[in-house]
Amino acid sequence: MKISNNNKLLNTVFVLVAVIVLAADQYTKYWIKINLPTSSSIEVVPNFFYITHIKNTGAAFGLFPNGTQVLIIISIIAILLIIVIKIILKIKSYFFNIALGLIMGGALGNLVDRYFIGEVTDFLYIVYWPIFNIADSSAVVGFAIMVIILFKEFFKKDGAVKQ
Repeated sequence: MKISNNNKLLNTVFVLVAVIVLAADQYTKYWIKINLPTSSSIEVVPNFFYITHIKNTGAAFGLFPNGTQVLIIISIIAILLIIVIKIILKIKSYFFNIALGLIMGGALGNLVDRYFIGEVTDFLYIVYWPIFNIADSSAVVGFAIMVIILFKEFFKKDGAVKQ
């Protein structure tokens, strides 16, 4: 099976984005762990944005507390689904591959923490929003981009639904 240069480039974009997200996520969590004691906070934008170090045994944004084992299984399934979606849909779009890379990097970032540490380090706190990390935000942004792209693919410019 011959893979075109365009497919190789799209695959490279996907992998590169996932690796960058994973590296940024793991580095920022490491930095927070060694520089900011758990449960302490640094005000960045007064009354709006803080760097706040917490440990999270649940899912993104503090959902499903103490669900580490189940979330490891869900993360592995999500990673496999991302690969299947990439292979089956074959959407030749840089944005689609960036979106999948963001989701993959986010899933891998939190999976690494859950598997090796048993909890995830969260540290980005916007007032009135649960504390999160790079992996959480990358997965959410990637998913939003993917939904937009899939809607654009499903509904063509002429307004007709693609069969």
